[in-house]
Amino acid sequence: MPSSPILFFLLFLCFFCTQLSCTKTEVQALLAWRSSLKDPGRLTQMWTSNNISTDPCQWDGIKCNEAGSIISLSISGCQIDGTLDKFNFSSFPNLTELWMDHNENLHGGIPKEIGTLHNLQYLHLSSNNLVGEIPVTISNLSNLEDLDLSFNQLTGAIPSAILNMSSLHYLYLGNNNLTGQIPKTIGNLINLEELHLSANYIKGAIPREIEHLTNLTLLSLYENELSGQIPLEIGNMTELRIADLRYNKLQGNIPATIAQLPNLSFLYLGNNQLNGTVTPYLGNNSYLEGIDLSNNNFVGTLPPLLCRRGELQYLQAANNSFILLPITLKNCSSLTELDLHENNIRADVSQTLGEHPNLSLIDLSKNRFYGRLPSNLGGNILSLSLEGNEISGDIPKELANSTSLAILNLSNNNFSSLPLIQAPALESLHASNNKFTGEFPLLQQNWTNLVTLDIGKNNFYGKIPSWIGSSFPVLKILRLGSNQFEGYIPPQLSMLNNLRLLDFSNNNLKGPIPHVLSHMHSMVIKTMTNESYITYFVSNTNEEESIDFMWKGVEATYQETIALLTGIDFSCNALSGEIPEDLMKLQGLISLNLSRNQLSGMIPNNIGNLTSLEVLDLSMNILSGTIPPSISHLTSLDTLSLSHNKLTGQIPSGPQLQTFNMSDFSDNVGLCGFPLPNNCLTHNNSIVPLVENEAGYKKIEVIWIICSVILGYVIGFWVYFGALYWKISLRFAIFQFTDKMQDKMMKWCGRYFH
Repeated sequence: MPSSPILFFLLFLCFFCTQLSCTKTEVQALLAWRSSLKDPGRLTQMWTSNNISTDPCQWDGIKCNEAGSIISLSISGCQIDGTLDKFNFSSFPNLTELWMDHNENLHGGIPKEIGTLHNLQYLHLSSNNLVGEIPVTISNLSNLEDLDLSFNQLTGAIPSAILNMSSLHYLYLGNNNLTGQIPKTIGNLINLEELHLSANYIKGAIPREIEHLTNLTLLSLYENELSGQIPLEIGNMTELRIADLRYNKLQGNIPATIAQLPNLSFLYLGNNQLNGTVTPYLGNNSYLEGIDLSNNNFVGTLPPLLCRRGELQYLQAANNSFILLPITLKNCSSLTELDLHENNIRADVSQTLGEHPNLSLIDLSKNRFYGRLPSNLGGNILSLSLEGNEISGDIPKELANSTSLAILNLSNNNFSSLPLIQAPALESLHASNNKFTGEFPLLQQNWTNLVTLDIGKNNFYGKIPSWIGSSFPVLKILRLGSNQFEGYIPPQLSMLNNLRLLDFSNNNLKGPIPHVLSHMHSMVIKTMTNESYITYFVSNTNEEESIDFMWKGVEATYQETIALLTGIDFSCNALSGEIPEDLMKLQGLISLNLSRNQLSGMIPNNIGNLTSLEVLDLSMNILSGTIPPSISHLTSLDTLSLSHNKLTGQIPSGPQLQTFNMSDFSDNVGLCGFPLPNNCLTHNNSIVPLVENEAGYKKIEVIWIICSVILGYVIGFWVYFGALYWKISLRFAIFQFTDKMQDKMMKWCGRYFH
């Protein structure tokens, strides 16, 4: 037909005009939305022109089809501040990809109009600040394959209509505030490959219908409130590689069907209420790389086949009641992390470790391991924790010289020999409560990474070296208590500006407390609950720092609250002299224990400056004078002991001081007032004046001096001059007169002060 070329041209022209009109509408919609934002962020530079005739296909973050219509819009991480309320979704009929993730200030709800994007295949709105419920209209996106709404503040239940979107391959709803239960219609997502519902508030049981997700490779349900048992049907999900069910309330046994999954690589079941024995066939059919059974109630023996395929790298089974280890564990050379702490495992440590060249993290603490450490622990160890076992013998030199070692915890064992430690990366050394002996441990000086040094409860002796102050610039915890150290406290400790905990208790130290300790900067600063002065996680490891410290008369272990612990413990030594007033500058102190020494003089008048104090123990010294009234400023004080001293006067009043017992002030013969039974009354039933401050004390001291001078003058005059010039017969009378005058003067002064 001759008219065919003309007709084709007209049709092409119509199509072109339609697309041009469509493009114009899309540009208008984009610019209108941009103008509605409080702060468009990077969009100002990405969409560079307000001229609607400009080709948007040249703008950053935009892709178009051959006809010039927008098919992909990517504005991830553009610092947008605003909402989606003015975004005209219906203006983008050809859009297949919408990426608006990682815009922290993109807030408000998800408009229901989003359901008009019928061609959309990828929708990513994660890591924003979106609120409200997930609109049901999303289920209209029948072509959607990838939906990511994670890391927002979305609420409400999972819309059951979404679970009818059989085209979905990836569904990410984790890290929101979703509630309700997992709908049984979850089984309709037969093409789903990854399901993330983690970190929400989803309750109820895991539905059995999950077995229909036969293409699922990743199941992430951790950190919810799921209960009931793990369904047996999970064994039908033959493509499953990762199952993460941690931090829920799941109960019962691990179903034996899990051992049938041929592709299972990572099984995370930690922090639930699971119990019983673990199926011995776990690992028989799959190439397990990581397993977490920690913080449950499992008993018996760990499965012997966990490392059958030689792929196992991570084994976490802490805080259960396992009693035995399979002999195959020693041959699992692929292991990089082994955490078995807080079980009841009885085993020879040399038959557990030694054939694992890749191990970097080892935690066998709080079990019943015995024997000696093997020398071939491997050269890649970052953290080794053996606390609370029965291990004996020497510390291998290979371990002490490891170039990668960051944490070494040997506390509460029977170790006897500690070699020269030269591990340059060491940040934390715990060696308390062993049988170590000798002079101060030969530690490498200028240890610039050391945060914690705890060698208390051993048999170390000799002097505390002064070079500690200059060799450990980032040291925060120093515990040398319960040893046999002697000599003086080195004033160079004042150079430890990061020190938060200093324990020299139960030694043979003598001499004064150095007043320069007031220069320890971190103890001057008051601890804030949102600040961390202690390294929670030591570099390159997942190990939390912890410390044992005498607190309110009981030794307690501090871990999560360690950053709030600031204290000095010099108790049970032979320290003498006065308590330095400069020590009262350490306003960050929470605990100060100077008891059982030979400290004399008065309690510093400015002790009320230590307003953070919760524990103050000055008992069993020879302190004298009155209790400073400023002590009533210590409103956080809940443990106080001033007993067994030579304190005098009335106990200051104050709401906090009224809560303490008589025993806290006992054995101070000159003290009176509540809670002691004596009421500070004189023989004339008048109240004794309370010395309010240092000026009052000096006034009394002056009166005593005057009385002494007068008495001395009278005695001196009559004894010396009278005896020289008067008759011998009168001398005896003079002496009698002098004695009577002395008695009267002493009685007068005594009535004034008592």
